[in-house]
Formats: sequence, structure tokens, C-alpha cells
Amino acid sequence: MTSANRPEGGEVRRALTDLAVDGFGELAALPDAKSFTPTQIRDWVFAKGARSFDEMTNLSKPLRAALAASWTVRSGTLEKRHASKDGTVGLLTRLHDGHVIESVSIPEGDRHTLCISSQVGCAVACAFCASGLDGVIRNLSSGEIVEQVLVARELSEQPLTNYVFMGSGEPTHNWKAVEASIATLTHPDGLGIGARRITVSTIGHPAALRKMVETEIPFNVALSVHVGDDAEREALMPGLGTSDLAATLAAARERFDATGRRLTAEVVVLAGVNDTDRHARLLADVVAGHPCAVNLIPWNPVDGLDFTPPAPARIDAMVEILTRAGVTTTVRRPRGQDVGVACGQLRRRELRG
Repeated sequence: MTSANRPEGGEVRRALTDLAVDGFGELAALPDAKSFTPTQIRDWVFAKGARSFDEMTNLSKPLRAALAASWTVRSGTLEKRHASKDGTVGLLTRLHDGHVIESVSIPEGDRHTLCISSQVGCAVACAFCASGLDGVIRNLSSGEIVEQVLVARELSEQPLTNYVFMGSGEPTHNWKAVEASIATLTHPDGLGIGARRITVSTIGHPAALRKMVETEIPFNVALSVHVGDDAEREALMPGLGTSDLAATLAAARERFDATGRRLTAEVVVLAGVNDTDRHARLLADVVAGHPCAVNLIPWNPVDGLDFTPPAPARIDAMVEILTRAGVTTTVRRPRGQDVGVACGQLRRRELRG
């Protein structure tokens, strides 16, 4: 395949977006480079969002030619943009190897959230989600994650305020790259995003949550619970393995103790599956005594999956039960339904042609 990363007959070029903020120093060895060249290039990539070397006008032509011989600025290319009538925008990116990923831009009042993917596909295979229907193909690099933010910033009329790792993939299955991307996103010389505006959504294996404790960056954590019973949770999330919510929440408390950031328990609500009063009481019992809020997410229909969104009355009943039990509860309304940009649907339609 010939692409910006692999010229005809050449080797794959590295993307500058994959460099850590403090990793641009190696560019000082390029022909015609000066001591300040790495800082200049880093600013072009992260602060100014340059997409080509020609845009880096304060670099000499010989230096730009040397860069182009071994590097590309970005790894992926925006291929399609799908806009919903509610303002939600799905962004489909073609990666250098031909695979595609999606990110979703969601404006709502003063908030403008970007939903970011961390893998091509997903191994968890939640029964209600399109992201895992074809399994996981590969991990994204840190640069491929950062590029999703750069592209969304360029296309957004309203500034982005929040960033959630809630797209395709399980972030802890690709933790090294996810952690590196968060470091770039939050670094003052990177994209300068406040850590508290970033949320990592995870299935929450205890060992993975404990690994997050080692990360000093105080981003938020959201736990994909979906149901408060371990056996039912395993059935709904076949790639999860063994569920142990008690151990998971104990590990999440370690994260809370380290950062002071309260956990959010996410529940995609499916009619007749996890929307009963019993399920609401189970959730209340599971999170009792933990620094945890519950976010109920009525299911966004996915073509080919045999589920039904819950009735509004069922959501109201669950909120009442949880609130009465002292659990802070919010409801996230589905977005982008008219163009099918949620839960990996945009990427899946592209794969089907």
C-alpha cells in the first residue's frame, strides 16, 4: 500500500505525533537542525496542529526535506464526517495500514465532549455494542490517539471541553499507549488539556485499576458496570472474563485515595435485561459505601442486535431507587441516532461497504 507513511517502495515513516513531548530531542540530529529545532517542530505538531512539513515555515527547506525523508506529521487521514441533526459529529479516520477508527464529537450546552477510540475493534465484545462485533484487530499508537483530538479540534466550531476514552477498544488492554497519549494531551508543551477534563472508561479489572494508581496524572475513571450481579455481567460482556465487582470497586477506591476523583459507574440500560427494580437495587448495593456515582445510559440501537431501548418510565424508576438509596445518579441521553455514530456503528458500516 502506498500512503503518506509508506512511499512507493519505501519503509514506513514514523509519525511525529507518536513522539512524547520530551522525545523531540532526537530531531536535533537532522541535517541543518539547530538546538531549538526540536522545540519548533513540537510546537508545530501539538500547539499549531500542522498537518504537513510545508506548513512549518520557520524551518529551512533542507530541514523540511530531511524530515519528510524519514517522518510524516500524522499517521491517519480524516476520511468521512457524519453530522447528526442534534449536533453530534462522527469522524472516521483511515490509518496508514488501511484500518479505520471513529471518534465522536458531542456538543451539549456549555460542554463539548470528544469520545476517543483506543483500539481498532474491541475484545470485550459487549453484547449491545457494535465495536466488538468483529473482535479486536490491533492497538492504536499514542500518536493515533492524540491525532483524534487534533482532528476534532480543527473541525469543531465550539471548543472541546471534555475528552472520554469511550470509543472502540478497552483502554487498559492498550494501557502503555493510552497512558502516553494522556501524558501528551495534558502536558503544557503538548495539548495543554486539564487532566480533570479527561475520563478513561474501563471494564475495570482490579489489576488494571491498580496500575492506574501508579499514574500521577489525575484523570477521571469511569467503570463499565452495566449490571450489579457478577454472573449477569459476565454474560453481557463475554470478553470480560471473570467479574469481581467487589474487588474492582476496592481497587477503584485506591485510585480515589490517590487522586480524590470519584468513580463513575456506567450502565447501558437495555429493556428487559437490566432495567428492572431488582437491577437498580443491585446497583445501589454494589456501590454503597464507595465514592461512586452512577450514570444510566439508555441503549442506542445498533443494526443487527436484538435489544430494545428502555422505556423512559423504567429509567425514571431506576433513578428514583438509586437516589433513594443515597447514590448520585445521572442519565445520559443517546446522541447521534439519526446517523448511527454511536457504539462503533460508523466504523462497522464502513467495513461493510
